[in-house]
Amino acid sequence: MGQSSTVKRGPPRDAASKVAQQRMSVLELARELGNVAEACRQRGMDRASFYEWKRRFQTQGFDGLKDLPPIHKSHPQTTAPEVVEKIK
Repeated sequence: MGQSSTVKRGPPRDAASKVAQQRMSVLELARELGNVAEACRQRGMDRASFYEWKRRFQTQGFDGLKDLPPIHKSHPQTTAPEVVEKIK
């Protein structure tokens, strides 16, 4: 009888988790190399972004490496244009 192979799979990963994992890999590479500039060069990332991801990882953990939600173009308490015209 042959052995059946079971593949262990983690939880399904969404796009945000994949992006966060890529950013984590740059942080890990920099730690392994001991050289941030070289790690950034190898992964095509600028150092300013690296330090932003590093800060967010230190303060928020893995979730800090995910993209932030988009900023809304309108504010919920913005005065309606009609009201602005009346005031003028």
